[in-house]
Amino acid sequence: MPTESSNSDRLDPSLLRLAAVLMVGGLASLLNTTIVGVALEDARVALGAGTAQIQWVATAYLLTLAVVVPTMPWALGRLGAGPLWRLSLLVFAVASLLCGAAWSATSLVVFRVLQGVGGGLILPLLQTILATAAGPHRLGRVMALVAVPGQLAPLAGPLLGGLLVDGPGWRWVFWISVPLSVAALALSWRGLPAQVPADPRPLDARGLFLLCPGLAMLLYGCTQITASAGAPLAWAPIAAGAALLGGYVVHTRRRGRALMDLSLFANPSFALAAGLMAVAGASIFGPMALLPLFYQQVRGATGVETGLLLAPLALATMAALPLAGWLTDRLGPRPVLLTGTAVAALATLPYVAVPEANDLALSAALVLRGAGLAFATIPITAAAYSRLAAEDIPGATTLLSVIQRVGGSFGTAFLLAVVGRQLATGDSSLQAYGVAFGCTLVLSLVALVPAALLPRRAGG
Repeated sequence: MPTESSNSDRLDPSLLRLAAVLMVGGLASLLNTTIVGVALEDARVALGAGTAQIQWVATAYLLTLAVVVPTMPWALGRLGAGPLWRLSLLVFAVASLLCGAAWSATSLVVFRVLQGVGGGLILPLLQTILATAAGPHRLGRVMALVAVPGQLAPLAGPLLGGLLVDGPGWRWVFWISVPLSVAALALSWRGLPAQVPADPRPLDARGLFLLCPGLAMLLYGCTQITASAGAPLAWAPIAAGAALLGGYVVHTRRRGRALMDLSLFANPSFALAAGLMAVAGASIFGPMALLPLFYQQVRGATGVETGLLLAPLALATMAALPLAGWLTDRLGPRPVLLTGTAVAALATLPYVAVPEANDLALSAALVLRGAGLAFATIPITAAAYSRLAAEDIPGATTLLSVIQRVGGSFGTAFLLAVVGRQLATGDSSLQAYGVAFGCTLVLSLVALVPAALLPRRAGG
């Protein structure tokens, strides 16, 4: 069992096998998030749906994740790591098969909700199992190891999706996840721990009905802001979601074992890392929605050209991740995170100051930004887990997943709203995107303050 050597500094073969087994399932889930968007237009035409209706294929999946992720610690305590992992993969595989066989837009949306039930548990479970097995002294390298294939999803997803849509058809965009899920299921019977330390708590039903709809409404409101550049109707679900989440905070103070344990914020290292995760959601993941639009709307690139122009970002991140993990384990999270944040901010400058520069110059900036992102993301995760007891890791993973998702949604909504507002005031597309990239630069610089307060050494 990998957990037996979790205090060792060496990446032993059993831990590497565990990481490889989990990566197959993680890749199936990650690929699904980047490949489906390519098929929506063909699915709309084939199913005779309207544009607004087909957009629910993406929105329903996002909202289901918000509902499912907070239930992971409870389900883990009840079923155990191995059974829950296999159940999640099975649900995801069956739902993917059904999505490809959908006969109407409504049936496709329903099957996407089912797919979200399985997919919403896969990545938090992967992170929980690995963090528990690795221990504080190997967290950086292990998280970097599994993050490398994750960079293949944004790189290969759109290109693979285009090939499938143009070849056998849009249904194969969903069916491609089935063999990956089946392979992950088969591999899971060897080397996957049946249990990880978890609290077998009873289901917090009141917390469930406050937290999950609150998160769903908050994220839905963010998607509406993005779509309508700040339409007043978008703020109604945001306000309702915020009210429900406020009710959940009050509820947790009255209940000792709530659905999502907010007492983890009493740990200074985790609280700082969680705050950084929220800022990273806006400053790192927000621009991931901005960059493709910049190349298409400002520089006139096609979909395939945009994918190729953004390839240096993913490739540089993938190349830098192993070094980022090694340095995090050796030096601690603080110096690596400060360096990565500063490099990512520096690489944003060309998009602010000279966005009309040639493709080669901007590609060089993307390489630098990709390396900076690797050095910025791994230390945050390592710092979050470094001073937690093993039984707290499932709850911490859930909190981090929720914070990252909400931060990324707000960041995307905010940056696209900035672009819309600048265009409405008469700015050109070049100027509007320059202002939005300037906002990401400011957010990156703000992140340097809490980053400087992180512990010097992991687990120290």
